[in-house]
Amino acid sequence: MAEVAGQVFTLPPWGEPLDEARAVAERLAGDTQAPGFTFAAALHGDQLHGFAYGVRCSRLALLASRVPRRDFTLKELAVAPQARGFGVGRILHDMILAAAPATSWWLVTHTRADAALALYRRRGWRAAALHPGKTGTRLIMFRGHGPSRHRDRSQQEVQPIPRPTSP
Repeated sequence: MAEVAGQVFTLPPWGEPLDEARAVAERLAGDTQAPGFTFAAALHGDQLHGFAYGVRCSRLALLASRVPRRDFTLKELAVAPQARGFGVGRILHDMILAAAPATSWWLVTHTRADAALALYRRRGWRAAALHPGKTGTRLIMFRGHGPSRHRDRSQQEVQPIPRPTSP
C-alpha cells in the first residue's frame, strides 16, 4: 500500500515528499480500529493497483461548518498510474460507499486533482468548503444520502490491467 501511495501522492498536484506519501499505509493501519472502518483493494494477481478506505467521522462536516450527522469520511482513494483509465477508481469509490451506510459522506481532495474531481462530480459529490493544506488548498466535498442517479456498480468487475512489457 505504501508503494501505491508513494506512486500517487508524490505526483502533481499533491507533490508530497515520498516519506509522507508512503505514511498513508501507517495511517490506514491506525484507522483499522476506528468506527465504521471500510477498506477496498484493487488487485491484479498479487499486484496492488489501488485502494480506498474510510471511517465514520464528522471532522470534515465540522470544518465545512455543517451539522454533524451519521457522517462517513472517504479518507483515501489511490490508483497506481499504470492502472488508471480502467474504471478502478470508480469501482473502489462505489464499493466503499456501498459498504458504508451514512447520512452524509465527506472527502478532501486537491483543487487541481482533475481526474479525481471529475470522478467525484460524476458520482454526485458537491464542493462544501476550501481548506488550507501543506501542499496547496484542499477542497472538502460532500455527498448527501438519498437516491443516486448512478446504478450501483460495486459488484462490477474491473477490466484487466495489461502487464507492463519488458523493454
